[in-house]
Amino acid sequence: MSFIRTEAISALRQYRGFILGSLILTAGIFIIFNSYGTTRLAGCLFVVMGALIGHDAYRRFKFPSGKGGAGVVEVDERRVSYLSAGISVSVSMDTLERIELHRNTMGRITWIFYDPEGMLSVPGDAEGTDKLFDALVALPGVNYSQAEAATQGKGPDLFLIWQRNRVKLH
Repeated sequence: MSFIRTEAISALRQYRGFILGSLILTAGIFIIFNSYGTTRLAGCLFVVMGALIGHDAYRRFKFPSGKGGAGVVEVDERRVSYLSAGISVSVSMDTLERIELHRNTMGRITWIFYDPEGMLSVPGDAEGTDKLFDALVALPGVNYSQAEAATQGKGPDLFLIWQRNRVKLH
């Protein structure tokens, strides 16, 4: 038996990065104003760490994540897999060419992963799409602001999240 309702726990889990970042930042500010010498440097380090954790939490909060949709997304050893109704499709993060987010007329988001063998289409409300945030960190130059913009609008649109650098002929 729990003393906290499950709805309250799920709400706290959604904001846990903000809570942790603000606690570390507050501890750092407290150390800075109530200590002397090199301990103040540790307080400055805490402030920087708290700000970075808060920034990461903000990016995760604005990143599109789904629940209750068709299928499940799994990220395992640099492979993104989508499992739905007996169909399993996966792409390797090492061979990706491009990642796009498509938004249809109803405002629903679809992730499209292109690689040399074809493409992987993942509905934005599939279970586990929040794991894509951690998978995309390994790719240089990922445009997180485009992913945030995809969640904000309503009409149909196409958002380029990442593209491999191509060798130019001239």
